[in-house]
Amino acid sequence: MHTLRSRLTLTHTLIALIAVMTVTALATILIQRGFDRLASERGRNQARDIAQALGDYYDANGNLADAPAVIQQHILDQGGAPPRRIVLANPNWRVIFDTREGVLSLRGRILLPFLREQATPVRTADGRIIAYVLAPVSDTQDLSQYERDFLARVYLSMIAGSLLAGTVALVVGVLIATRLTRPLRHLTSAARRLAAGERHDPLPPPPDAELAELATAFNTMAADLEHQQQLRRQLVADIAHELRTPLSVLQLQIESIEDGIEQPTPTVLASLAEEVRVLTRLVDDLRLLSLADAGQLSLAIAAVDAGEALEHAVTAASARARQQGINLRCEPPTGDGPLLVAADPQRLTQMLGNLVENALRYTPRGGDVTLRIAARSDMRQNGHVVIEVADTGPGIPPEELTRVFDRFYRADRARARETGGSGLGLAIVQRLAEMQGGRVWATSVTSKGTSFFIALPAAASTRAAQPTTPLPTDRQN
Repeated sequence: MHTLRSRLTLTHTLIALIAVMTVTALATILIQRGFDRLASERGRNQARDIAQALGDYYDANGNLADAPAVIQQHILDQGGAPPRRIVLANPNWRVIFDTREGVLSLRGRILLPFLREQATPVRTADGRIIAYVLAPVSDTQDLSQYERDFLARVYLSMIAGSLLAGTVALVVGVLIATRLTRPLRHLTSAARRLAAGERHDPLPPPPDAELAELATAFNTMAADLEHQQQLRRQLVADIAHELRTPLSVLQLQIESIEDGIEQPTPTVLASLAEEVRVLTRLVDDLRLLSLADAGQLSLAIAAVDAGEALEHAVTAASARARQQGINLRCEPPTGDGPLLVAADPQRLTQMLGNLVENALRYTPRGGDVTLRIAARSDMRQNGHVVIEVADTGPGIPPEELTRVFDRFYRADRARARETGGSGLGLAIVQRLAEMQGGRVWATSVTSKGTSFFIALPAAASTRAAQPTTPLPTDRQN
């Protein structure tokens, strides 16, 4: 498997090599063109000098019989300049002398048109053209040894420069890849430590913005995982605590009956049945929350009359309220016609029942629990209806108000077993509200009471004239 470091190194090196080769090729072409122009200019200058010498020789002797000797002598008189190819042609463009020997010599051939353009005429004193002199550059063999050596040094310099640039690109690529992958290696090590259950130390943000964002996201994820792990541990501990008490009571009472210490009287059996109901309700609540978290809790959303739902909740809990000496009442909504919300009737009944039960649990004898449609114009403008359940209990301290919807959390843990609550009622209310497109929150004033609010989407106006879905007669928990 190729590593990211090797891929980055290879990619950076290839890009650098392609860039270097491109620049080298362009530079070579430009240098070659420039050198060809200089060589052509030098050849033309040399051809003009030879043409002048041949013209003087013809004016003095009346012929060009010793033209090759004149050309060779002129080459020798260059002051040490390396010789190059010289071609001499008659007025009819047939080559009569060529300094290049062998099969590539042009002697006896007719000059091609493109070579004729480079030729310099040999003129007599009276202006007649008696021959043509040419210093052609068709390939490197036409150049002087000095010029060929110069080109060879240029090409070698280009090759050496390319190799050096490639080596530098490779080294720089390794350094850059190492620098870029170092935070990723740290991230990998941190992920492995996190998977092994070790404590996560926040990663320092790298200087690169993208990697810094990745490190920050990983730190946030690790912190969330750690928090969730703590919540899971706390959840397991709370479940074990909640199950231990009723199971212990059941065990002690059954052992007492088995040992003959107590008799299975109706009172004892009623106590056992109550503990079984506590266990059953706890298991049901846990199952509901697990289904909601897994997205497997089905909802039958319909248009429900909010006022009728409040009255039904009051009717269902009135017997318990009278037993506890608490004034439980419902304030009818203002306005004409029913106020409809889009909700599951059964789950709405369950939510209101949990809130009422919570309010009755913490409201002292002689206190009040009131259900009403909250006067929240801002929520109504946003298409929501707000239901309020207010009590005159002891209230919730501000530092604990944000945690009342946590699972198994109780503001007064000392009264947990006395009141018989499982600590899941408010968590269920929050989860069900969110699943129906709403939300819940609470406000409280110490020693004066607490108000819980449920905001649910208002039903579409086109459904207001249709029959509303009837509420179930039994509250499901």
